[in-house]
Amino acid sequence: MDAYLLNEILIALLVVAFAGVVHGTFGLGFPMVATPVLALLTDVQTAILLTLAPNIAVNLWSMLRGGNLRESVGRFWPVAVWMLVGSAIGTLILVAMDPNPFRLLLAAVIVLYLMGDRLKRLDWSWIARHPHASGTGAGFLGGLLGGTVNVGGPALMIYFLEMRVSPLVMVQAINLAFLLGKSTQAVTFGVLGVLTPALLLLSLPLGVMALIGLRSGMWLRDRFSADAYRGWLRGLLWFLGALLVLQFFRDL
Repeated sequence: MDAYLLNEILIALLVVAFAGVVHGTFGLGFPMVATPVLALLTDVQTAILLTLAPNIAVNLWSMLRGGNLRESVGRFWPVAVWMLVGSAIGTLILVAMDPNPFRLLLAAVIVLYLMGDRLKRLDWSWIARHPHASGTGAGFLGGLLGGTVNVGGPALMIYFLEMRVSPLVMVQAINLAFLLGKSTQAVTFGVLGVLTPALLLLSLPLGVMALIGLRSGMWLRDRFSADAYRGWLRGLLWFLGALLVLQFFRDL
């Protein structure tokens, strides 16, 4: 997978630009959009490798933007640390075995969360009552899923939605977790000898395009109210749940 046709590179540039717009709008979503499309051109592992540099770039920019970073990091840094641990383990699983079943597991969790108000027996208020334990679980699960299928965002979205934090804090805390998770994944791939110089070189211009899309998405996000933002996040979760199910059956 070290050689790519020009049309494949152009398609990849467009894909990461659009994924950057999504990430800039919602504060997350880059790997969830870019990975499945790029996997159609290559494979899941190569798609994750190609998006490492763009992921780190958009996570860093999103985390630093908006100010008040000390409050966000000071309160939720343990979630990011547990995502680091989960990401390392998930990357090892990705290299060693089929990660496809994790997609269906994640889709099931998303649907259960979104249907919680209709399924009376499901009570998600325990997340806010036990923020440290639930934050540990969300961080580790997000890292594990991010390492295996590059879709760890929904686990963190559920946690922060229930914590009722502001959109700015949510975006900064989630992107800190993503930054640590993706950096750990890059190091793990490097140690395993999977991250080749050709893949790394190709990922750099993809990172530039991702940042261009990110800025456009941030312009859109600044025009949302907090309530509208949470409503859009729930809509994004429904879309991602359906996408994960389709990907699961496609790769059976």
